[in-house]
Parts: sequence; structure tokens; C-alpha cells
Amino acid sequence: MDKRSLHSTTLPARQLVGLLQSPPAKREVYRSFNVLRQRYILEQTVAHFKIRADEPAPLFGKKLLDVGCGESSISEFLGLSGADITAIDPNPAVLDVARASAEAFGSPVHFLQCRAGDLLPQGHRFDVILALDVAEDVDDLDRFIWTLKQLLAPGGMIIFSAINHTFKAWFMHIVLSERVYRRVPVGQRSYSRFYKPSVVKAVARKHGLTPDHVQYLRFLTLSQRWVAATGVDTRYLMVLR
Repeated sequence: MDKRSLHSTTLPARQLVGLLQSPPAKREVYRSFNVLRQRYILEQTVAHFKIRADEPAPLFGKKLLDVGCGESSISEFLGLSGADITAIDPNPAVLDVARASAEAFGSPVHFLQCRAGDLLPQGHRFDVILALDVAEDVDDLDRFIWTLKQLLAPGGMIIFSAINHTFKAWFMHIVLSERVYRRVPVGQRSYSRFYKPSVVKAVARKHGLTPDHVQYLRFLTLSQRWVAATGVDTRYLMVLR
């Protein structure tokens, strides 16, 4: 398919960034969080593949895998970039919500109920893999990153995000988020599954990946929104090449 035939269903990178100012309606507490992650993904993928920001479909021809997609709007937003997107999650209930949202948004995302390891026998390879805030849900970080490496196409990239292993992160994401705000079920998160960037980098290098850029994120409790942090904070995004 020629890129010119995609003009009605895709947007160039600079217009996608503009659209991030008014993302699809979601629970307000996650609104700024998703905006930050979407902007980071777009900026890093465009830079990695040396794509011009005014391309009508900046990620056209790229295969993208969203691991543990949940109900997030990230995949549906990136569908406007022209990428061939597969979003997976083992939970059928959240997949139903994500699928309905993508359909309403008009974004062509292929949803599968499975885990990353289930794709290995099929020989799938992806140019971009998103592993966003799923580290706290996996039993074995080493095995998880190894699996992502097997699914990565040559020259591809992984965008990884996680909760940092600090006292502040424990207080914010377990004490406040679980016990005070009740945003996630009590007991769902374990501090032992919060990882410092240095731990993720070490595991990534072990499996032949090169850690690159790290962006920390900070939650402002008074305004109830997320912002990019200039120093170490409770969450972070990382590029693995």
C-alpha cells in the first residue's frame, strides 16, 4: 500500500504530538500519564528509525507489539501513525474494553488474549515492542526481557517502563495508590517487583540489548497529574536497542 493512500487514516508525527494535547477521554488520573508515554514513544521511535516528523504515516510498515496493553489508549493512538499494531493481554475483560475503545477511536489494532511467550512458537518479530508497566506483574524479569529480545526484529527497539525501587515509589504506588486512593486492588503490587533502572539495564545487557535513553516521571499529588522529571523519581521510561 502506498503511503499516499493512508492520508485519510494516519497523521504525521508533528500532528500526532499536537493531538496529545486533547487525548481521548479516560479517567483523569491517567490522562497526563498516557500523554507522557505516548509522546515519548512517538519521539523515540521517529528518532530511532530516522523518520521525518512531517511524514504522513511515520511508522508505516513497522510492526509494533504492545505487551500487557490493558485498557490503555496507547495502541489506539499509535494506530494513527500507520504502524501494524498487535496488542496482547491475558485478561479478556480488559481486552474487551481496549477493543471497544479502539473501534470507537477508529484505530486498526489487532488484539490477542495471550502473553508474550505465547508468540514465540509462531516466529513473530516486531520492530517496536512496548513493555509498559508490566514488570510488576511478571514472575521473572530475566525471562521476560529474554522473551522480548526473541520477539524483536533486527534493528528494532523496546520501550520499557516500570516503577522505580525506592522508598518514595513504595509510598506513592502502594501506600497512596492502593490503600488511600484505591486505584488498584490492595495487594496487587509488590515492592519486590519494583526495579531500579540499573537492574533493568543489567538484565538487558545480559541478553544482548543496549540500554539507551531514560526518562523519569513524577506524580504531582496536589494537581493529580504526571509530568516529566529532570531527576530520579518514582516511574521511568527506557529505550532498549
